[in-house]
Amino acid sequence: MRKSGFEGFVRWLGIAVVVIVVLLVIAAVAIPRFVNVNQYHDRIQAELQQRLGRNVTLGDMHLSLIPLAFRVDNATIAEDPSLHSDRPFAQVQELDVSAKLLPLLHKDLQIDSLELLKPQIELIRSAQGAWNFSTLGKHGTSATEQKPGSAPALSLADLKIRDGQVAITDYQKHQSRAVYDHIDLALKNFAPEKPFSVTATVHLPGAGSQAISLDGKGGPIDQANPVNTAFNGTVKLTQVSLASAQQFLNTQALKEVDGVASGDVDINNQQGKLDSKGTLKLDQARINGVNIGYPITLDYDIHDDLANDLLNIKKGNVKLGSTPLAISGTVNMKPTPTQLDVKLNASDVSLEEAARLAGALGVAFNPNMQIKGKMT
Repeated sequence: MRKSGFEGFVRWLGIAVVVIVVLLVIAAVAIPRFVNVNQYHDRIQAELQQRLGRNVTLGDMHLSLIPLAFRVDNATIAEDPSLHSDRPFAQVQELDVSAKLLPLLHKDLQIDSLELLKPQIELIRSAQGAWNFSTLGKHGTSATEQKPGSAPALSLADLKIRDGQVAITDYQKHQSRAVYDHIDLALKNFAPEKPFSVTATVHLPGAGSQAISLDGKGGPIDQANPVNTAFNGTVKLTQVSLASAQQFLNTQALKEVDGVASGDVDINNQQGKLDSKGTLKLDQARINGVNIGYPITLDYDIHDDLANDLLNIKKGNVKLGSTPLAISGTVNMKPTPTQLDVKLNASDVSLEEAARLAGALGVAFNPNMQIKGKMT
């Protein structure tokens, strides 16, 4: 009898748990249908506007309970008015805003995370060198001052971007607007004067993986000069077509070169002093439309003074097929034209492979000429 009574109790407890779970699921599905979250539209819009220090426009809103979040259609964040831009800082097809429950019960909206679906973001650097994002979360005309009694500066546990588009305009370097597509990004623990972590992936069009990914930690962000922000991370290239990369980077440097690049690169930035080292490989290499017939590999270690545009090549080991080359020296990119002070060492160079590369670069040889041998 005792066993039967115990089994009955267990069965009753199991049924009760199932009923409670079913009721919770029904509530999670049904309650958002009857609660008009748009009645909080103006309050949430004003709160975001105060936190960001920019004009914010929100479309229709929808509520979900698990997790507690507001989905916003067609959100827009205005540009810094001092830049006089005809484009907003950000436009988002869908914005998911996760809020903390307990503060919300006391009519205090505290945003925990943001997720942006297919956003279009404009990054602009003024002629004076200030980036437009540096004033986000600021509440005065100065990027380094905040009005007394204003809302706390923007902080987020999570910020996610899915399939985003970023456009960059640099008036200081007189560079026209360049657009970058298909960007996924996850930023964690973002807050003023605190370190953060970031992972980002760019998917380029074309066959194969075509992915450039970044994983690292940085911060705090130097608001006066973001290039001085500390950062340590790794960049990974997976089957990246140089033709796609050339289009993505909007650069002419890769215009006559194609191939499939893969490799890993470590980067470390401290006060605008960037150290980078890694290994890259280029397969199916083509120069001026000519297949050179062998892979190119690079094992390098460089130091870049970003403020002075001075690049120090500490190690640059290049292999053209079986031909090894070693490059070292400095590249001063500040003057026009760029100034080179470099040294090239070569040992056991295959003249046949060198001739093939020279042919791809436009040097014509007699078809009957046979080129063989080694050179140091």
